[in-house]
Amino acid sequence: MDKIKVAFIGCGPMSTQLQQCIPMIPEFEFVATCDLVEEKAASNARRFGARRHYTDYNEMFKNEDLYAVAVVGRPEDKLHRDIGIVCLQQGYHIYTEKPPATTTEGAKMLVDASVETGKTGMVGTMWRHAPAHQIAKQLMNEDGFGEACQYHTRYLAPGPRLQEAGSPFAWPFMLDQVIHPTDCMRFFMGQVSEVYATGTVDAASSTVSISVNLRYENGGMGTMTLGTGPVLEAMVFVKGTGNQAIQVFETRELRRYRNPTWLGFGGGYADTPTEKWDINTAYHGIGRPGYLEEMQHWAKSLQAGTQPHSSLEDSYQNMRVLEAISRSVETGEVVQIPV
Repeated sequence: MDKIKVAFIGCGPMSTQLQQCIPMIPEFEFVATCDLVEEKAASNARRFGARRHYTDYNEMFKNEDLYAVAVVGRPEDKLHRDIGIVCLQQGYHIYTEKPPATTTEGAKMLVDASVETGKTGMVGTMWRHAPAHQIAKQLMNEDGFGEACQYHTRYLAPGPRLQEAGSPFAWPFMLDQVIHPTDCMRFFMGQVSEVYATGTVDAASSTVSISVNLRYENGGMGTMTLGTGPVLEAMVFVKGTGNQAIQVFETRELRRYRNPTWLGFGGGYADTPTEKWDINTAYHGIGRPGYLEEMQHWAKSLQAGTQPHSSLEDSYQNMRVLEAISRSVETGEVVQIPV
């Protein structure tokens, strides 16, 4: 395949973070930017090397020979879901920022449109693309790790939008923030089969706190501790049946714990062999680990003609888990997620 001709719809802060990656990826040819605010589209085209800019995506489609389109903006159905479906129907492969839609049904609409048109779709859940999580996944695939049987995550993030009338429990926070650790969890553990969650929202202090217990189709178990906080904090821990464990802090510091050396008496251990990797997040000059890597993965998937592993289907399954968490908090019951 020749270079992949790509355009971006939306030139806000998140899209700008991703657009600055495009000149660093040789597989891409940056054809055009599009935004309702012309100066934003023009500025990003100048900064990142797109040939032209537009304020009307239909005009862009009419004038440009495109292979793929990224739709990146606010989490509104009229953007990611609706324009994403239009792009698929126009014959373009797509990338959308998370969430792909504001409802599980909307995410399924994108999946269906992708299947009907035969075009691929990727969603921007960049945690799974961060180098530390990619290395963790490779270590999990080694024979000594065994099968993943236990998972824990702790995630705190600023969350100004906590609740909206008529929406599921803490739904804006789920869509803005919880979708990231949920996608990463599924990347490591596979499909979730059962959820039990408790949670509270305190409007006066603008805080949300959620505790989640999970079962997975592979038989494993897990927990998620989620909430708002003054800083962004992330920790992921995965244990295997080979009695090894892997832990990632802040998507950049990785540790592997091997079998401890048993002294044979007194309940003591001589040591716990530990390996550490510290991934430099400033190396690429991009805001967060995973942004460049997810764009690289999108390019390679497009070149190979394959679905990216953070696909529209993956994101739909993430939305089902988020919905199950909210429903469990609201009902106080265990929620099953059927295959």
